[in-house]
Amino acid sequence: MAKMNESGKRDFVQQMIVILQQNAPKLTDKGFDPTAKVAQLQEELTAADDAEGRQTEAKVAAKAATEEAQDTLRTAYDDGSATVEIIAGFLGKDDMLVHELRKLRKANGKPGIKPDAAEN
Repeated sequence: MAKMNESGKRDFVQQMIVILQQNAPKLTDKGFDPTAKVAQLQEELTAADDAEGRQTEAKVAAKAATEEAQDTLRTAYDDGSATVEIIAGFLGKDDMLVHELRKLRKANGKPGIKPDAAEN
């Protein structure tokens, strides 16, 4: 038997509440008053719904935070990369510092390549 997913569990609890309510007289006659159990299941189901709502909000917030982190890093990288070109404009494209900065940028853009090996 496969494990029940969230919606299946939620449906099961809801059905139990309805069945207990519909069969309350029969159960009470046999010595089991389902009133407290119905209240408990309703509270637990409400708590589960609230928690799921918070979980959905957290997922949305995490996605937004990821996008913000990526956007701000992209801006920082673009600004740093533009600075390499500004320095090249001042020092000339053949200056050793410009070569080192371009190697650094190139090496960090390709996984597995060390800065010393970037232009070999």
